[in-house]
Amino acid sequence: MKKVVSVIFTVLILTLLVYPASASELPAWYPEDVNTFEDFHGTDLPHVVDDARIFTASEEAEFSSRIERIIDKYGYDLVIFTDVTNYGIKEEVYPVDFYRFNGYGKGDDLSGSVFFICTKPGNRYWWSAGTGDAEKYYTVENVNDLDDRIEPYMREKNFAEAVRLYLDSIDELYANGHLEAPVRERTASDYLGAGAVSSIVGLIVGLVVSGKEKAKMYNVRYAAYANDYIVNNSFRMKDLREMFLYKNVTRSVIESSSGSGGRSGGGSSHSSGYHSSGGGGHSFSGGGRHF
Repeated sequence: MKKVVSVIFTVLILTLLVYPASASELPAWYPEDVNTFEDFHGTDLPHVVDDARIFTASEEAEFSSRIERIIDKYGYDLVIFTDVTNYGIKEEVYPVDFYRFNGYGKGDDLSGSVFFICTKPGNRYWWSAGTGDAEKYYTVENVNDLDDRIEPYMREKNFAEAVRLYLDSIDELYANGHLEAPVRERTASDYLGAGAVSSIVGLIVGLVVSGKEKAKMYNVRYAAYANDYIVNNSFRMKDLREMFLYKNVTRSVIESSSGSGGRSGGGSSHSSGYHSSGGGGHSFSGGGRHF
């Protein structure tokens, strides 16, 4: 009997892992028939939907205020969404569905973006995607640069700081069309490495030069007497004087230019470009990473 129960339990677990959640298990905002869903513009929609409960009330208020300023500045909608699961739906589709099925988006093309954090054990990930006129900013390069910035905070589960940096980056992205690669601060090992290379190069150059000079001295021999070192008529004494009357020192300022450092790479997981057709002919582009 125990063996039969164990087999049934195993089959149920495998079924849940293989097949997505049924309609009754999906969030309440999911439409009954996805295929017949028609896009709409929601009213009084929250800009932060924290179903995973990873933010404090003050953090939610802070993020909502900052998002409102970004929306007013650029005219693109923006929502931050968290959940404890994606209900077995494809990782890149679930946040897009949340955006569409809740009526987010500005204008006829529903311009805007969604930033999603999933905290499900074994499948923790984040995903950001843009649609409408905002979709052009979510290129593979821009998404990778964005993910490089927030990944350290996501891995430390410092979600609030990751969102702050995300919002800063979105503002920069919309303003410039791209993200500037951060300048990596030089560490002590960098300076030690540079010093070691300089020392080795200096040693090699010194050995080469000294070797050449020694080669020129092949005919030098020790003399028996001190006078033998003197060449006749090669040394003459004269009463010569040099008068130093004045000095003139000229100083000029040399402008220095500062360079930018190299780009830092991300972790073992990388952003993936994504382009998916949405309802009503809309599409979304974006990417994300596991952590």
